[in-house]
Amino acid sequence: MQSIQVQSNLKNTIKFILYILLLLSPLWISRLLLLVMVGEDTISDPFNYVYYALRFDLKTIAIWFSPLYLLVGIGLIVRKKWLYSLSKTLFLILYVTLFVFGMIAVLYYPISKSIIGVELFQMLAGQDVTIVSSYLMDYWYAVLLAILVFWIASFTYSKLSFSMKRKHLVSVSFVSLCLIVFFARGGIALKPLNILDGHAHLESSEVVTAITPAYVLLESYGKHTLEYTPYFCEAKLYESLAEDIHTQNTSTFNSPNICIILLESFGAEYTKINSSGRPSYTPFLDSLMDVSINYTNAYANGLRSMDAVASVYGGVPSLMKQPLLGSLYSTVELSSLPSKLKELGYFSSFYHAADELSMGFKPFLLSQGLDEYQAKQQYPNTADFDGTWGIFDGPYLRYVSEKLTQQNQPWISGIFTLSSHHPYKVPEKFRHLPKGTSEIHQSVGYTDEALRQFFKSASTKSWFANTVFIITADHTSINQTKPHSTYRGKYTIPLMLYSPGRFDAKVDTSVAQHLDIHATVLKLAGKKEFKSLGRNLLKGDRGYSIQYDGNVYVCTSDSLTLQWNGVAKPKLFAYRTDSAHSRNLASKRPEDTAEMLDVLKMYIQKYNYRLLNNDFKWHL
Repeated sequence: MQSIQVQSNLKNTIKFILYILLLLSPLWISRLLLLVMVGEDTISDPFNYVYYALRFDLKTIAIWFSPLYLLVGIGLIVRKKWLYSLSKTLFLILYVTLFVFGMIAVLYYPISKSIIGVELFQMLAGQDVTIVSSYLMDYWYAVLLAILVFWIASFTYSKLSFSMKRKHLVSVSFVSLCLIVFFARGGIALKPLNILDGHAHLESSEVVTAITPAYVLLESYGKHTLEYTPYFCEAKLYESLAEDIHTQNTSTFNSPNICIILLESFGAEYTKINSSGRPSYTPFLDSLMDVSINYTNAYANGLRSMDAVASVYGGVPSLMKQPLLGSLYSTVELSSLPSKLKELGYFSSFYHAADELSMGFKPFLLSQGLDEYQAKQQYPNTADFDGTWGIFDGPYLRYVSEKLTQQNQPWISGIFTLSSHHPYKVPEKFRHLPKGTSEIHQSVGYTDEALRQFFKSASTKSWFANTVFIITADHTSINQTKPHSTYRGKYTIPLMLYSPGRFDAKVDTSVAQHLDIHATVLKLAGKKEFKSLGRNLLKGDRGYSIQYDGNVYVCTSDSLTLQWNGVAKPKLFAYRTDSAHSRNLASKRPEDTAEMLDVLKMYIQKYNYRLLNNDFKWHL
């Protein structure tokens, strides 16, 4: 009796494995065809390629066939013949759809040279039936192949029916559910597997075949997609795009090291930049402003850390309802700082004391050419863990100071602080710092002290004299004053360029934004010609800042702020004399309103155009 049970279990196990292989087969058929088309030399490491391809495939089938799993589970309990017929029909629909979608990708690749996703349906939306029929006629061989696959799948599925005793159903169902959840997440990592992981661990040429179009579709389902609105004619748009080209004479440049420090949740409200008469909680940062080029009218391009990294490192603003790093367009090619400075011989690194999968920074930056990413996992002393997010700023910044010494010069290194993030933990010996009137104030003060020690250590290093420090915040946080609670105010951050002997100290009140850091770094590194939506902060041109919180667009000039929800009439405020935005001047100053609205619309149109056309990377 026991022998019969063992044989039955073994038989079901083999059927289960064959069942999984059957579900995977349409993905691998289309992948192999695509590999033949692309070329076998595109795979540098076959084992790594298969590993990540399988991970994406298992996630795909876990989600794609989820209705089938439910129906099969019910069928095992109820055991009705009509339920089996229904499950087989559902399987064939899902299976053939998956196969056809893969074949479309194969046929589409010579045209697109990219992975096709939700844009397939965007292209077909509203098209006449005759157009679809013409495609079927042109690719008749693909139709015949689909019919053949349909027949084989139907036959195979019939041979893989499961049978088991009811007493085993609970345990089998539980194990199956765990496997489905495991595969649907792509593993047990803190963040589910996503497209950026493919770009981080595979070559660009490998991603095209490793990540199937079905996965791209599932990843994009329900996510915000851009709609291109031609506010201006193409001639004016292209003229405006041409204005984004920056040129310079690089003969006098000595390739300085560049250190970008992004302070977690550091609103300008917490510093001496605050114009509301409230105390500052950053005495060291304030003192650094006095010996730097201090931009007192600076703005984040978004409200999330991911927005800041995309803007500073990729030169991409945040004008969608979701961060670029988690959107359909996360894989667009960018003129990123790591990739562009690598062309000039720079080594690039990024230090963040949180988990290496936090925020999606690591896969994004690695996909953009970053040489080294350091996180909590690489830090040697677990005793410095804050118990929540990662390593306290004090010990971590001391660690970074030593790591920078070990890097080959010139380098560009990013440092992202941690301790001023909720729950705002501070080491015991720093709890004497002022608590202020908000829970964030003491932790801001602690990060300020950590910065003091970092610069004390850095000033003794050989690389210090040839380093430009760019210090800013990723975004604001808790706002208590009215000026910093407005649509403009909630983006106000500190921003300074510090390099003793290179820059004279001064206060610059012109508008600056994260995008400008992207352009300024390329200038500092000596990039002869480049394109950027930002401006070179050192050139002194008139600046703007742009933001979008998912509901309201904000555009700020040196004296005016415009708010617009995309539909209603815009609002205009003279924020230097009306910091609380209490007087809407749109009707009284129609020319200024029209000018500011045109600036905003041009940014939006450029942004949408470049993302939809994968035109953020310029080969100059």
